[in-house]
This record gives sequence, C-alpha cells and structure tokens, in this order.
Amino acid sequence: MKNKMKSKLISAVFIVFVFAVAILYAFTPKTNFSETEKRYLAEFPKFSFESLSSGKFTSDFEEYLSDHAPFRNVLVSLNSYFELAKGNNGSNGIYLGSDGWLIEKPFDRENRFDTNVRRITAFARSTGIPTAITAVPEKGFIYGENLPKNALKYNDDQCFKKLTSQCKDSVKFINLSDALNAQKNDKQIFYKTDHHWTCDGAFIGYNEICKALNLTAAEENSFNIQTADNFYGTSYSTSLYTLTKPDTMKIMRSQKTNGAAEVVIEDGNTEKSENMFFDDNLKGSDKYTVFLDGNHPFVRIKTGNEGGKLLVIKDSFAHCLVPFLAENYSEIVMIDLRYYKKPVSQLLSAESFNQILFVYGMENLAESRDIILK
Repeated sequence: MKNKMKSKLISAVFIVFVFAVAILYAFTPKTNFSETEKRYLAEFPKFSFESLSSGKFTSDFEEYLSDHAPFRNVLVSLNSYFELAKGNNGSNGIYLGSDGWLIEKPFDRENRFDTNVRRITAFARSTGIPTAITAVPEKGFIYGENLPKNALKYNDDQCFKKLTSQCKDSVKFINLSDALNAQKNDKQIFYKTDHHWTCDGAFIGYNEICKALNLTAAEENSFNIQTADNFYGTSYSTSLYTLTKPDTMKIMRSQKTNGAAEVVIEDGNTEKSENMFFDDNLKGSDKYTVFLDGNHPFVRIKTGNEGGKLLVIKDSFAHCLVPFLAENYSEIVMIDLRYYKKPVSQLLSAESFNQILFVYGMENLAESRDIILK
C-alpha cells in the first residue's frame, strides 16, 4: 500500500514538473539575443516533411529548447560550479583559474596554422608591399601561473618558432611574447573575464610593432585614461562562472585628438563616425566594442596625422591596437577576412599602401578557415 502511494506521489510530482516546465516555456518572454552570452539564440525551426525526415527539424528544435530554457543562465551557471565541485575544471572550454582569472583552454594542435602562415607569406611575396605579422599569445600562455593544476599545456612558443623560421624574406614576424611576459606583473595585459588583451597589453604590442617597423612610438603619458567599470567579457559569458568579479576596462585616448578621426564603416550599409571610440557602446553588454564599434568587414580611418597608409588584416585583437597605430599613419584601412569577401587583390589594385600588417590572436591564426588571400 505504501509503495503504491509512493509511486503515485512520484508520478504526480513528475507530471506537475512537466506541466510547469511547459507553462514556463510557453509564457516566458523569448528574446533573439542573449546579452549575457553575447550571441544570437536559435529561432523556432520551420517545419517541413523533408526537414522532419532528415532529422534537421528535430535537431534544430532541440537547439531551440536548449537556448530558450527558462532560467537557462542560472542552470548553466549551477552546472559549471557542480562540475567544478566534481573536480572537472573547465566550463565550455574555460578554466576557472586563481585570483578570478577565466582562461580559455589551449586551441587544438591539429589546426590550420601551417596552412595559414603559408598563405600569408605567399600573399606577401605577390604584393611587393612591406608586410609584417604579429600574433597575440593566448592568455593561458602568458598567465600560466594562474591556471588550475589539471590544465592542458599551451604550446604558443612552438608556433612562435615556426613563425620565426617561415617568415624571413617576404614577411617580418613581430614576436610580442617576451615584451608581454616582461611586463605582466606590472600591468594587467589581458582581461580576466575576456579573451582579449587590455589597452595596456595593446600598448606594449604597439611599442614592439613600432620598433620592428622603424616608427617612433607615442609616449604613454601622451594618452588620457578613461575607465569603465563592470565589464564582463566573452570568457565570462561562455563559462557563466557567475561568482567572478567584473573587470575594469581602461581606455587610452590620444591627448592631441581624443580619438577624433574620419571613420567609415562598410558592413552592408556605410556608416560614418568622427571618432574611433564609440562611447555609447559602453552602456551595452559588450563594452569591448567601444573600440571601433567591434567587428566589421571594412573600416577606413583617416587620422589627420602624418605618416603613410597602412592596411591591417586582422581579427578583433586589432581593435584596441589600431587607435595607437593611428598616431603613426595618416590613413588606416582594416579588413576582417571573416566578413570581407571581396578579393584583397582588388583592394590593392585600387589603392596604394605603404605597409601591410596582419594582427591576429594566436588561436585565430591557428584555426581560422577564413584567411583566404587572393
């Protein structure tokens, strides 16, 4: 009798739970974009007999349910800490390190690094324009002392050796690792909650680039400092270790111009700005886009300063670096090969550049399938 009552009670609780979840799914407001995860969420899939028979509808529907689960962020965060309590450090590829450091696991060594470097060197030989490349090391390679004990090994040094050996005649390789390591205890050169380097890290990189390209770097005291609190970046949004404290973002602006420049952004439509810093973006969830408004296929910056014309082929690590480089060039064109689908040769035929600079995070340089130069 007691067993029957227990069984009925369990069944009743289960039924109530199922109905409660269904009601929450039905009435919880749906959004297209996750401010926390900084990504677009799955849309409700379109039904067709073809998609049902192929299994695509089922797969897309599962993704939709996962993305729009009630209290999803809370559940993901609880799971992250539950896994940590079990001894599994790493939520969605992010380690929880000491002193509040969220650090990306090292990238897959079975990657496209050699292919991408060969493409860049071949491209440089074909243009006849002085070309340089710099790769920003992984955060875990620089701040290895903050990694958990069970962390995988970071092999950025092996990639630097390959770059040194392969970039000789046609491409100048600018190795930033020694300079970054030398100053990492004096300055925070990466964000704790984001995979990007900070303005301090980018300024170190700027100085090394100037040395390599025979440019005179602007003095650090020639920049005004602005700070923005409560910055949570991609490392936080990916892992949802929600007990982590936010970063304070440091923004460095030239005292001469305060970032003023003619900025033209082409991303389907053409947008214009009179400044390289987009302060309104500091009010949103992705504060890093204060630098040049984030990712766009094509950006042209007329600085008003003296100097030549620079083409930067890049990922997002260039965004807080380019305002420093603007001190040394009259014009900078930035293209992001993840989104820029026109032939680069067409751009080079239409315009004259004094220097080409590739700026990539090491992981993107090693794994990107978009470094197609023709």
